[in-house]
Amino acid sequence: MQQVKQRILIIDSQTGAQKLSAMLASAGYETQVKSTRADADAAVTTWKPGLIIANIFYRQFPTLDFLTELHRTPGTEQQKALLLSEEPLISLVTGNNPVVSGYLPKPVDFPQLGALLKQVVEKSSPANRIPILVADDDPQSSDLIRMFLETEYYAPIFTSTGADTIMRAAQDKPAAIIIDPLLSDANGLEVIRALREDLSTRNIPILVSSSLRLNEYQERGFLSGGPEMVAPELQQAFVLEMVDRLLTPLEESEREAKPKVLIADDQIILLALMKEMLEASGFSVVTASDGNEAMAQIKRENPDIAVIDYNMPYKNAFVIAQEVKSDSIYAHMPLIILTAISDKQTKLKGLSLGIDDYLIKPVDADELVARIRMILKRTKQVLDANPLTRLPGNPSIQARIEKEIARGTKFAVLYVDLNQFKSFNDAYGFEAGDRVIKSTANLLASQARQVDGLNAFVGHIGGDDFIVVCAAHCAETLAKRIIQDFDTLAPSFYNEEDRQRGYIISTDRRGEVQKFPFLSVSIGIVHNASRKLSSLAQISQIGTELKHHAKQAGKSACIVDRRTANDP
Repeated sequence: MQQVKQRILIIDSQTGAQKLSAMLASAGYETQVKSTRADADAAVTTWKPGLIIANIFYRQFPTLDFLTELHRTPGTEQQKALLLSEEPLISLVTGNNPVVSGYLPKPVDFPQLGALLKQVVEKSSPANRIPILVADDDPQSSDLIRMFLETEYYAPIFTSTGADTIMRAAQDKPAAIIIDPLLSDANGLEVIRALREDLSTRNIPILVSSSLRLNEYQERGFLSGGPEMVAPELQQAFVLEMVDRLLTPLEESEREAKPKVLIADDQIILLALMKEMLEASGFSVVTASDGNEAMAQIKRENPDIAVIDYNMPYKNAFVIAQEVKSDSIYAHMPLIILTAISDKQTKLKGLSLGIDDYLIKPVDADELVARIRMILKRTKQVLDANPLTRLPGNPSIQARIEKEIARGTKFAVLYVDLNQFKSFNDAYGFEAGDRVIKSTANLLASQARQVDGLNAFVGHIGGDDFIVVCAAHCAETLAKRIIQDFDTLAPSFYNEEDRQRGYIISTDRRGEVQKFPFLSVSIGIVHNASRKLSSLAQISQIGTELKHHAKQAGKSACIVDRRTANDP
């Protein structure tokens, strides 16, 4: 029997993809090259590639947005992808004779940025604010850079496109330019070349800030969370090794836990067909053939979602919906109704009972799988996400820590808490406090992903308390970077008068007027590198204890649990 060739979709121009297509064809892969968003969408739907390789610098349409949307869409969220670009202009940044004054990986190390700026521009002050042009189309990154530059008395100018960057550089004559190579309309490396070729801008110092690791392979890149490689020239042996590894099936132990689906239908043949189809799509399936059995299975199995036929013996779908939604234990469980009845009143009655979706029989298999996945994802986000930061909340925190314990790998949990947050909130108000919380969340997420890639997890316990889970070996490095960046950004949360004074005046918990230092961060690190961690309760107790000790420092501090298995 002839072996079926594995399919690879390449997102690039036909000219740009020629070399890569030839590489892959020589290794026996079947490839298609698509250069428009519509053609790429169609190929994913109909051709179903095992792997997508996208050129991050291809500008016909934003490839990163395309991959992000795929991974958020039910049915394609598991699509394997690789960011791979051959870009000779990287030599402008990393070559033997770079034309830029420095390179800063994102998330930006602000002390490093400050040191680089001091090398290339004159000292700024409140009376002499030096203009700095920042070319970046990432709002979160731009906001953090703005906060830092304004705190250091620079006058930032922001652009998000290549055309605007070239125009503002010539027009405003900034003292320096900070540019991300990935701009919304252009290859930022081409913008750098244009700035250097223009007599009016050729002498302006340029600093490159990017989530890309130029000329360096990333197994879990910061941009996509998956493998990324940008180099002046791609070597065939290396490319084929990456592709082969990505297309190799995961071992069963590496797979995520399967969502549990209850299917209830009194047509036994249809029930068996739906069960087989959903199991083939990666779900764990339990079944019921009447209303009483459906309710019993819900209470016994506690499924993630129930798909119920409208007309069943003993109890129809609406009766089951009423019972489920009136029970606080199961009220959050989403329900999909299968029915041959399509009249408006029946649907409205079902929606009023809290039913999440209707599907008209005969059911399309692909649509059922897509609806189930979409509703499960939406339900998880609604139940779990913190409304302010959108970070995962306590259920996800618990699940992630328990997963790490079960896996038996060396991991660490960072308990992160802000100091002096109440006094800041009292003095500046809740809106300013929310800004601090959101900025802290962005900083934690950026640094965690920078240090530990996609393996890192950041959760929001509530208020000014956060959790970070990462590999044990990088926990201290991550904590130090969090402290360094937070201390750099903290002054930007205050007005000019308080910044000059170095403290704020507010009331303490007893209502007495006191002087309070600036915001700082305390971190307690719990890990299993030197002793066993067996429960969430144990980890929480140790973390709270360590965080309390860190707070005694009176400034940003990190305390690591150094105890071993022989210590109490």
